[in-house]
Amino acid sequence: MTANITILKRAEEEANTLLEKAMLLSEAHSQGDNSALISALDENLQLWVEIETSLHNAKNFLPNNIKENLMKLSKFVERLTLSKGVGVTKADVECLVNINMQICRGLLESVHHTMAEEEAFSLLKCAIDLSNARESKNEAELVTALDNNMNLWVYIKTLANAKNSILPEETRGNLVKLADYVSAKTLEVGKDMNNVNAKAIDSMIMTNLQISEGLMSFEAA
Repeated sequence: MTANITILKRAEEEANTLLEKAMLLSEAHSQGDNSALISALDENLQLWVEIETSLHNAKNFLPNNIKENLMKLSKFVERLTLSKGVGVTKADVECLVNINMQICRGLLESVHHTMAEEEAFSLLKCAIDLSNARESKNEAELVTALDNNMNLWVYIKTLANAKNSILPEETRGNLVKLADYVSAKTLEVGKDMNNVNAKAIDSMIMTNLQISEGLMSFEAA
């Protein structure tokens, strides 16, 4: 989970940086400040070199088709910047700005879909673990399954509460309420492990399955 949060934060930072460089390019060109324009072009080029480098990283989570498109865009930005330098036209600058803004949006959407898919499988796995532990009547397995499920929902609640979350406000609110519900049910079950509340566990399992299905539907949309 910590690794997923790190990936999400890194993608959001890259998106913000892309927007920042786009604004610097636009402002420098509109003001006719060659010194500022050279600096903005250089910073934007360095950013795309960093993006290209990250695409070669084996741990990069982006789908191959997106990696390939980003690689082509990186080469395009490099050629345009190095060939024209301060002589870039208004159309050239607008092109560079649009590239940054479009990739920023695409990057966040891609990350969100990837995270949705991962969380859907995590929810499904926790539901299965809870079901197996309940059926086996193994207290140790049940405690582990409950703990893992609780940690997952704490993580989901953290994402839902994030100020820069791109989820609709209603969806975020519902996820927070569900996380609190799961927490309450987990504590309820944990109070008496000798007489496990099967209905509470079934309720948590169904919650996981329903949200997992919803996330997968969103991923396929």
